[in-house]
Amino acid sequence: MLVGTKEVAQLLGVSSDRVRRLLLDGRVHGAYKISNVWVIPLKDGMPVITKGTRGPKPTWKARGREVMTCIHVNRTRISRNYKHGENLPVLSVKHGSSNQYGYEVEVAGPCRVVYRPEQPKDCGAKVWIETLSPVWVA
Repeated sequence: MLVGTKEVAQLLGVSSDRVRRLLLDGRVHGAYKISNVWVIPLKDGMPVITKGTRGPKPTWKARGREVMTCIHVNRTRISRNYKHGENLPVLSVKHGSSNQYGYEVEVAGPCRVVYRPEQPKDCGAKVWIETLSPVWVA
């Protein structure tokens, strides 16, 4: 992914002037200039910057990892509902270490459906939906 100086400044939490100084010093890997605009590549969502030889240590921080949300249908609960005449929610939404059950799930963005019969989830699910987008459970 390629971005400009303003986006990199926002990612690093520094001013765009500081980013331009790093660019002029040649400390940003893979950055190049088209006409009068800097184009900066990102690796894992952050620019690669070499350490300076003098002065204080840099204060910017890498962004935290985004946690994948996993949605699947719990077969055990479907069987139990059928066998015992119950009406338990069967849709399981796992986000990080939390697990929430519901009757409806709405994903507000892109997602993907995964089928891995040879590598099921720890819970036994072979088909699930993965997303980084916000999810609402009802």
